[in-house]
Amino acid sequence: MNKYIILIFSSFLAIIASCEGESFINFGFDSPINKDSKGLLVVDISQHDERLFLSGYISLSEGKLEVILMNPNGVTVFSKTLVAPDELRVNETFEATRGYWKLEYTSSHGKGYIDLHISNF
Repeated sequence: MNKYIILIFSSFLAIIASCEGESFINFGFDSPINKDSKGLLVVDISQHDERLFLSGYISLSEGKLEVILMNPNGVTVFSKTLVAPDELRVNETFEATRGYWKLEYTSSHGKGYIDLHISNF
């Protein structure tokens, strides 16, 4: 009897382990902005997602900051330039195209903080 319970339980675990779950992505920046700092993030969207989200917060107390999000076709889908003092809350949705998405920022004598992420949830 115990052999059958162990066999059933092992089979159940094997089935659960082999099921492919939905993959969640969440990549981005969570760091101080310094004079002439840059950030570059490349994310491979290879799974089937309907939407991607760009969300977060940027606070700039000095200088200038440019933020760009490009889709896999090289098209800029989001672009903002902040000149201090400025704050920006981002909550944007994009159609998820498979391929490499690029999120970057460039500071020109900037000082502040960036907390900006790409996710599929």
